Amino acid sequence: MKRRNFFHALHAFSSSVRVRLTLWYLAIMAFIMFLFGGSLYATQTFLNPSTTNSRLESQLYLDAQQLEANYKQTILQGKSPTTQKETLSSGEFVLLLRPDKTVLDKRGPLSNSIIQQLQLRVENSQPGIDLTMPQSHYNGWHGTDRDYRVLFTPILNQNSRIAILIIGLPKPFPVVVLPIWLFHGMLGLLAAAIGGYWLAGKTLSPVKMITRTANEISATDLRRRLDLKRKDEFGQLATTFDQMLDRLEAAFKRQAQFTADASHELRTPLTIIDLEINRALTQLHTFEGYRQVLEVIQSENEQMTAIVNSLLLLARADTGQIALHRQEVDLSDIALASVERLLSLARQSEITLSTGDLPELLIQGDQHYLSRMTMNLVENAIKYTRGVGKHVHVELAEEADTWGIIRVKDDGPGIAKEHLPYLFDRFYRVDKARTHNRQASLVVQPRGEEPGGIGLGLSIVQWIVQDHHGEVQVESSMGKGSTFEVRLPLLKKAE
Repeated sequence: MKRRNFFHALHAFSSSVRVRLTLWYLAIMAFIMFLFGGSLYATQTFLNPSTTNSRLESQLYLDAQQLEANYKQTILQGKSPTTQKETLSSGEFVLLLRPDKTVLDKRGPLSNSIIQQLQLRVENSQPGIDLTMPQSHYNGWHGTDRDYRVLFTPILNQNSRIAILIIGLPKPFPVVVLPIWLFHGMLGLLAAAIGGYWLAGKTLSPVKMITRTANEISATDLRRRLDLKRKDEFGQLATTFDQMLDRLEAAFKRQAQFTADASHELRTPLTIIDLEINRALTQLHTFEGYRQVLEVIQSENEQMTAIVNSLLLLARADTGQIALHRQEVDLSDIALASVERLLSLARQSEITLSTGDLPELLIQGDQHYLSRMTMNLVENAIKYTRGVGKHVHVELAEEADTWGIIRVKDDGPGIAKEHLPYLFDRFYRVDKARTHNRQASLVVQPRGEEPGGIGLGLSIVQWIVQDHHGEVQVESSMGKGSTFEVRLPLLKKAE
């Protein structure tokens, strides 16, 4: 496991754009350092004057030893030195003189004037001299006079001089190091520029793709995704961008659904009011008939008022325009008051509304909105238990002196698992076929409470709970009922 974690961490580290940029930067710097270091080493090793002179001296002595042995053998055998075949390097010359300084053999680019100069210097005690050979006597490409290093070597036989060997090798032309270094410097800068441009383009290509995709996305089509299969920072950015698009798409869908549901909910009572007015104008002629029409209109007006008020409340909550009046509140008082206010609705729906333990639980909150939260939960339980179950139970609990818990249980039909994630969405109702029933609107609702069935009660509950820094959960099983649980932070008890 540790080995796997190590390789996983190593892979994640090596996939980082920062690490790859650093490695590329080090590679370019290493290339430039290698280029300059190689140039410096080459100039010091092969172009340094002392080094070249040393190599020239070594070459002269080696050639002198070989030629001395060959000429000595030829002279002792009584043969002419001119018949001897010797291979000379480019620009090298050889002059063989008798002891009286007359010429026995000459090879290479030697003119008469140069031979005379060499004959005059034979008696010089120095074994080697520097000699400048005019260009007219040397067919070189450089276009200027050529400097030679000349070595004088006597050929002896039993301590008797039988000849004098003179060998000359051209000195290499002086090399100016600065232009070489400037050339290598420009080459390194060019390599760095090309590599940097390529690396920047390769690194920023995901950014260009993200920009292009973002420009192609419109508010009406949020289905485009990047799907960038990378493990580096750009991959994380693309994943975050895709997740943002998922949230935006879901938000737009919810907004469109919310608009459609709100329009439908408001259109239903308006249609009923219009139908009732037409019926009163064309069909009714009795006082009781007119009274019934007015009652229906009043009920539908209350329904629309409840929808508009709830929407206004949620809109103001979304924009942070509602300021809670926080004070010390006992949850047991709120729960008991909510149960008492809804007892008549429970009896009307043939539901037994009961309470369990109601301990004193003190929190910091707004009593009005906490009461509305509890009322919405209990009323919702009564509404969906009606006709299926018989009991709605309300109780309080305390957890670790930290959380106060409100539970509302019912033995209604339950809620399928696929609906649970959407219960607190606005206008979402588990029973999609449930619509506002005109006859149900005639049922007397508790004064000041919104009629059920518009799908905003649980959205308001969620906002109130979240604004009190709590959380709301629901557990449900089909055919066994549901349990809504609200957890709110308790006030810290005095020591």
